[in-house]
Amino acid sequence: MPKLLVIDKNRFQGIPPVLLLEFVKNYRVVLPYSLCVECLMSDDDKGMRPTKDPVVLLKKLDNVVKAGAYVGYSSAKLFQKERETLRAVDSVVDKEGTQNFWEGTINVERNFVQEEAKRCQASFEPIIGLSRQFAMTYFGNVQKKDLCSEFRGDRETCDIERFKKWLEVADKMKDALLVHSFPDVASTIETDWYTWQFVRIWWAWIIDWACRRNYSGPLIENQDISNDIYDMEYVAYLSRADGILTRDKSLVVPLAKAAFPDRDVFSCIEDVPKSYRTE
Repeated sequence: MPKLLVIDKNRFQGIPPVLLLEFVKNYRVVLPYSLCVECLMSDDDKGMRPTKDPVVLLKKLDNVVKAGAYVGYSSAKLFQKERETLRAVDSVVDKEGTQNFWEGTINVERNFVQEEAKRCQASFEPIIGLSRQFAMTYFGNVQKKDLCSEFRGDRETCDIERFKKWLEVADKMKDALLVHSFPDVASTIETDWYTWQFVRIWWAWIIDWACRRNYSGPLIENQDISNDIYDMEYVAYLSRADGILTRDKSLVVPLAKAAFPDRDVFSCIEDVPKSYRTE
């Protein structure tokens, strides 16, 4: 079977439609649930940034899936599947959801899209708020333990190496993190579960946010972190995929290389080898 390639919003939005459609016809591609969410909630600044118009992006998404790409499950759905079966999921590909795209027509009427975006945003607010709360708490603990100087030095290291360090911290805290996050199945979750792969990526981000807060000062506390939350899913998909197409060097690239050093990270479609081709 051909290798599976994840595409993030950075590349989905940046690659011209004609090139992307031709690419997915010939390569095995999955579009994460987060990408669909980001398309829906994209902000075109009241028409000033037409390439970010959610209606345009949703039409492109529909065309790309109909041309051959798969859509993926949400992380929440993958957590649920593992909790119900008590075993690691085999795939992030949502075959039923993909079939619905192939057979149906999505509603891109602007008022409908705007209302759906509001509902979707509301559904993500709890995890975004929880992530900010945990990151702030972690930074507070760094201050209490007088580790600010050490953390400042970490911020100046290579991004990939820094994330490797945070992932190692998460791995050592596995049992405690799972008891806190999934108390009913914590003892069952193994390291190959998608659930754990997402949790360790999430915790690495929390530590890194605290590191950045320590380095940059309080202004960072007011910055929007929603894109980081969506980006974590792109990286977590690599636990069930072989490579990712992205140019997001601020988070996706270093986190992907740190968390999954044996996976491929591509910046353009021309770099993707034949091993991902469906023919």
